[in-house]
Amino acid sequence: MKLGVTLASLRLNVRDAIALASTIGLKGFEVEATRGEVTCELSRTGRRDFLHYSKSCRMEICALSGCFGQDFGREGGRATPDRGLEHLFEETKRLIDLAVDLRAPVVTTMVGRVPPVAGSREWNLVWEGLNGLGRYAENFERVLTTHIGETGPEELSKFITGLRTQGIRVAYDPSIMVARGLDPVKGVKDLKGLIAHAYARDVTGGEGGFSETLPGEGAVPFKEYLVALYETGYTGYHVIKRETRESRIEDVSRAKEFLERLII
Repeated sequence: MKLGVTLASLRLNVRDAIALASTIGLKGFEVEATRGEVTCELSRTGRRDFLHYSKSCRMEICALSGCFGQDFGREGGRATPDRGLEHLFEETKRLIDLAVDLRAPVVTTMVGRVPPVAGSREWNLVWEGLNGLGRYAENFERVLTTHIGETGPEELSKFITGLRTQGIRVAYDPSIMVARGLDPVKGVKDLKGLIAHAYARDVTGGEGGFSETLPGEGAVPFKEYLVALYETGYTGYHVIKRETRESRIEDVSRAKEFLERLII
């Protein structure tokens, strides 16, 4: 199992976070690429320098995170205007270009709600746009992955398998499934062959709401979750993601130790 971390989990500047993740014993990292130190505005020299630094720390850039705060199918609760979609598609292509230069195999984004009516104008716009993005990613041997939003695993699987490209896949977070009242193990099986990026994240709570906690201390059945990923052929990174608490560095270390114990 390859273990990684979202650099944002460590609350350090990017280079210090990479160095620390390497010291902890992780092998890869996901970095935010729509704001901060690593974006599409990074020069060619800057890209080469960042890649060289990552390699010097013996770390692999396993994914670029590229959520623009706007769904592919909706904007502010309304259908995204055509020009808005075109801009979103072009910005996503730029992220794929950055992933090529940084040798990151995966770009994560949020497609959002799949339009409910197949063949509708909104549905066709999203379908055609994702086909184009998927083919663009495929040309560079990259994949564009979507987080699971309002659309459940079964419906998302149906939509993605209906695309004419292998370049669109899923970034799977089991904690999101639990918070939505869904079975994270069944979700993996529903998306068999479509998960290209997976998170190690946990939540605890119930009807009153959910809060993030350390992997193994919440409601995600990690052993069954990892087995399901293995049985469906997943070979990518398991990325530790921590968004709350001040003791994030200690939490990431403990999460790594927990996941390694499960492997043994």
